[in-house]
Amino acid sequence: MNVIPFRPRQEQEPLAFAIGARVDLRVGALAAGVVRPRGDAQEAFAFSHLARLLRAARMAWRERGIHAPLTLAIPGDVQGELEADALTEAAVEAGCTRRSLSFELCERQIVSHGAALPEALRANGWSVVLRADPDCPLPFGARARALYAELVLAAPENADPFLALENGDRSPLGRRLLAAKGAGLTITADTVRSASQARTLAIAGFDRGGGPFAEAGLR
Repeated sequence: MNVIPFRPRQEQEPLAFAIGARVDLRVGALAAGVVRPRGDAQEAFAFSHLARLLRAARMAWRERGIHAPLTLAIPGDVQGELEADALTEAAVEAGCTRRSLSFELCERQIVSHGAALPEALRANGWSVVLRADPDCPLPFGARARALYAELVLAAPENADPFLALENGDRSPLGRRLLAAKGAGLTITADTVRSASQARTLAIAGFDRGGGPFAEAGLR
């Protein structure tokens, strides 16, 4: 009797990152992909790991036939320890260009640690996205115009389409939207759940949206 050894099926190792989508809320076209590292953030942002992660994310994005730019979302708990030159070196090593990659930074960490990182990234030619924190909004003056290209906000599920009107009383979100629009920033809703919410947010002044509504187009 011959015995054939059974080899258990090898489960595919999960990717070290996830890529979400952001779409143009007015026309529904894919505007960007957002790379979010999985696992230990300290390990992910070590130079050799980050270069491999970015290269793999870029290849996975291209394999889908997508040419929209990518945004690397940097977790707040490691942001204060990172240097722009190291991020630049890892991105270049991964084959990323200034047009194909931007860096998303946490506003709370910029308030805590200062703007040295976004300033150095901009000096190196990268586009910087600001992930808003409702408790510590930065002013959107001339300095913000020079540093940031995009503002990512948590949007209400049942938004008032007139929340960013110039006249009348406005909520803190409405004032922030108006200031960001005045600064020329692209305004992105972090999570959009439905087509009806997307339409309302577009009327309210949001340019892009992520979450289930955006990612449905990637399936």
